Amino acid sequence: MERMERTERVARPARTESTAPPAPEEIAREWRERAERDGLARVMRAQQPPEIAEAVTAETRQTLTHLLKRAGHELPQGLGSVVEVGCGIGRLTPTLAAAAGRVAALDMTPGMLETARTACAALDNVSFHQLRAQDLRPEDFDRLVGGPADVTVFVWVLMHLLDDAELAALFRTLAVSTRRLLLVEYEEAAIPVGRFSRLRPLAHFLDLLPDARVIERRDLYYGGDRSFAALIDTGLIDTGLTGDAD
Repeated sequence: MERMERTERVARPARTESTAPPAPEEIAREWRERAERDGLARVMRAQQPPEIAEAVTAETRQTLTHLLKRAGHELPQGLGSVVEVGCGIGRLTPTLAAAAGRVAALDMTPGMLETARTACAALDNVSFHQLRAQDLRPEDFDRLVGGPADVTVFVWVLMHLLDDAELAALFRTLAVSTRRLLLVEYEEAAIPVGRFSRLRPLAHFLDLLPDARVIERRDLYYGGDRSFAALIDTGLIDTGLTGDAD
């Protein structure tokens, strides 16, 4: 299995707007408004042509399928439980459900969750929950999947968690609550990101998980931007049994 050095090249940060960070209530309002858009524009760039969003979504599904299969081969009991943080409208949830025994899909925005529930109504191994990423605690994993998750998935979600202290607290939770972490995040942006996003390289996230190692990394390209897709072993030491709620 591939091990990546912590000295990996750090991408040059993209330019951001020189405005004050948005307050929590402003962030919540922004996502409520996005939930009112049509189609993939609710969770992807509204200014991009729909065919680009559809192509990127298809490629992302293929990448997730590959990395989840890799995770399942490595875990002693296979891939039993997945926690999807920031499920949005559920565009990727069926891909996760096809690979895992059960999926707990989380989002903070009621409108997004309503759409996701409708889109995934035929999936009997998926449950939906309203919860912010930064509010996740180990006891939530106990409640959602009966213990540590086999894989926790973030797809272009952590870029919207702007506060470094909240991000660090989240990763302390992940260190004791998930065996594998699957991250998809922007690393280089051709289009400057706005007030509701912040780019961080993979090295930044690895520094928050001292015992982590990268199992596999792939690159994704979207409208001139480059993202990484990384499957990470968090270093969690437990019985190796798959979490499962009663």
